Amino acid sequence: MGQPSNRQINNPSGVTSMNSVHVDDYFKALSSRDKLGIAPHFAEGIVLHGPIYADVIEGRDAVVAILSGFIETIETLEVNLSITSDRDVAVFFTFARDGITVQGNERLHLDDDGLIDSITVAWRPLPAAVALQEIFAAKMGFPVMHLVTE
Repeated sequence: MGQPSNRQINNPSGVTSMNSVHVDDYFKALSSRDKLGIAPHFAEGIVLHGPIYADVIEGRDAVVAILSGFIETIETLEVNLSITSDRDVAVFFTFARDGITVQGNERLHLDDDGLIDSITVAWRPLPAAVALQEIFAAKMGFPVMHLVTE
């Protein structure tokens, strides 16, 4: 459905939200698989809570390294919806690799300068998310997760 909007969006209270241009440009870089294009949109002390590893990733360089590996792992990423409220942005997207499609969402928080200082990621459905985690984890040296069904 296209890229997120560069315009400001009013939250339900009617207060104008912070401009999300850094979020929009970050997702443009992800969608075009531009590893160098993601870093300028992150605050130095950014934290990343992701679904594919147990630890919180902290700092711009560490987050860029993780997301660069993600970019190398996926074939496509398409933004479906972006919602902004004050300094928080929720982005819903789909990405794919080897015929496996995952629906994802990120809750991003912006600092005083509009830079992304926190990202929390969720993926679904679980079998597809685990299948892509196995590919990504093997590439990055993380423990591989397995889905166990009874």
